[in-house]
Amino acid sequence: MTTTITVTNQKGGTGKTSTSLFLAYGLADRGYKILLVDLDAQADASYSTNLKYDPKKTTFELLLQDIDIRDAIVHANMPDVKGSLDLVPASPNLATLDVQIARRQLIDTQYNLNDALKDVKENYDFIILDTPPSLSIAVLNALTASDYVIVPTQADIYSLKGLGQLARTISSIKRRSNPDLKVAGILIGRYDTRTNFTKAITNMFNETSQRLQTKVFKNKIREAIAIKEAQGERTNIFTYAPKAKVTNDINKFINELLGGLL
Repeated sequence: MTTTITVTNQKGGTGKTSTSLFLAYGLADRGYKILLVDLDAQADASYSTNLKYDPKKTTFELLLQDIDIRDAIVHANMPDVKGSLDLVPASPNLATLDVQIARRQLIDTQYNLNDALKDVKENYDFIILDTPPSLSIAVLNALTASDYVIVPTQADIYSLKGLGQLARTISSIKRRSNPDLKVAGILIGRYDTRTNFTKAITNMFNETSQRLQTKVFKNKIREAIAIKEAQGERTNIFTYAPKAKVTNDINKFINELLGGLL
């Protein structure tokens, strides 16, 4: 049975793409069949996979229902990995998606991604949806199509403030189009255990998580340049720095996530 997970936070700079990438690669490394769907106009997840793809066969065309999802899927060749990873890449044109939908006078477009994924779900164990930092039609599509949400954030006051808006968005989606949507948890990244401020903010996150009817993951991702370096090299953290402390953090988080879902 396929599990679809949206990685989202309406605040920018919280590590959504980094989380989507290490989750996709980490699950593939554990033997699962993964589909990574990039819905962000910046297309950073698509770039970081180092895969070649047709720029006219992306999630932009998919959400406009101009193409079949099977024509957009790109397979990653990873011979040393037990599972598999496929990608539906993004396009900068996603920045104009809402305008294009209004211009075409399309209706009920929040279901477009869900409808497309139905055609390929049986091929995957997990579908990971990377989203932009906004309340856009792309994000509404992701939340409508998902079983779970992971909320990456940082231990700062601005991230805490943004969770209230996200809680309202998810509540609206549950009322309108996806009553079974659940928040798997809040993942704190760029974590520094040495500061009292970080510990205090983490306690506040634990209290705020109740608004999302969820929890803060016990395992947090420490601040580490290795994640950005891996993306810069267009590889994954497990290949780039398999023995790094941050890679151990990530593995422990994935194990915690799987323990809660399976």
